[in-house]
Amino acid sequence: MGRGTRATISGMTASPVDLERERVALLELHASVRRAHFETDAARLVANDAEEWVNIRDGTITRRRREDVADFFRTYFEGATYHEWDDVEPPIVRVSDDGTLAWMIVHVRVRRTKGDRELRFDYAGIETYEKRGGRWVKVVEVGTFQEG
Repeated sequence: MGRGTRATISGMTASPVDLERERVALLELHASVRRAHFETDAARLVANDAEEWVNIRDGTITRRRREDVADFFRTYFEGATYHEWDDVEPPIVRVSDDGTLAWMIVHVRVRRTKGDRELRFDYAGIETYEKRGGRWVKVVEVGTFQEG
């Protein structure tokens, strides 16, 4: 089968998936996460998270609930100002041929202040998405942080 087409049970080819459109949609999600940081908007930040998703960090696997993550970020964002939340390199995005699964690798540099405290770090990670109800939903995130 060619890239971007799906086979049906009868062997007939269904309508092709516009993989470029799906890639752009995922990049738009990444841009929305960036805006959520600058606007300190926890609801926007988790808008495309699954109700429960898996986070892998520092050798630990944790199941996270969207509302718990939103609650954490409401507090984390309180009084914070983001000066930088920018791509160090362009995100790498791949979408499955049938358009139901995708992953995105990102590397961003973050600089924020909260009161008189400044925090600087790089985040690099991979996020896995499933297409649910016609929209992309994050189901896994593996992230690394490096202060700097």
